[in-house]
Amino acid sequence: MNDSTHKQFPQLVGDVAEVLSAPADASGSIWKLEPHTRGLDCNVIAIPEGEEIAKHEGPDLDVVIVVLDGSGVLETEEETIALENGSMVWLPKLSVRRFVAGENGLRYFSVHTRKRGLQIGRPPAHD
Repeated sequence: MNDSTHKQFPQLVGDVAEVLSAPADASGSIWKLEPHTRGLDCNVIAIPEGEEIAKHEGPDLDVVIVVLDGSGVLETEEETIALENGSMVWLPKLSVRRFVAGENGLRYFSVHTRKRGLQIGRPPAHD
């Protein structure tokens, strides 16, 4: 039976308290959704105090983040948005963003449709 026909069932995939117990200087993705046959990508991103994710254009898909711990700011092309525990933010596809962590760092949960992985071989033929 291949993955596309295999029925999946709800499952516990993590514990927020455990994820947030990572060291304060942890950086980058400190948790991600593991099942390989999924339609979503989810991560917990950690940015240590005073550090940032540099200004960049986001992917060609919408992203929602929820701040789990700490604070900081999200700089966009239009405004600067204060981020604090519980903030929920929609990042439209291809939007420009820069995250800067506050004095206690910033940790947020990110969810979006799954990005296509790199594929080896020829691209599909077009009719």
